[in-house]
Amino acid sequence: MTVADLPRSVAFYRDMLGFHEIDGGDNNAVLASGNTRLVLWATPDVTPVNRRVTHLNLDVADVQAAYRQLRANGVRFTSEPRVVNRGARVEQWAAAFKDPDGHGIALTEWRDRTD
Repeated sequence: MTVADLPRSVAFYRDMLGFHEIDGGDNNAVLASGNTRLVLWATPDVTPVNRRVTHLNLDVADVQAAYRQLRANGVRFTSEPRVVNRGARVEQWAAAFKDPDGHGIALTEWRDRTD
């Protein structure tokens, strides 16, 4: 993901979302959370995102619990957990927010349908 301010973005993903830095270079950082790897590329002259250019889904075991935890950490959500996709057997729940550069991020959980 392209970011304007690498230290600010690393702090957001680390302090707010719980990622940890596993590698990096002059203009990039590699972050990890479980099996997820995220590369942040610093491009200081990039303009903030004003539409969905990049969207990152972070699968979690319990979207409600993760939503409450991240709100307690200071993440400002643009939507509460809700059903965003419903199939015959499974449905996807999501809660959305943005990173400091405006990239869309969603916590997602897949649930078996019971009805």
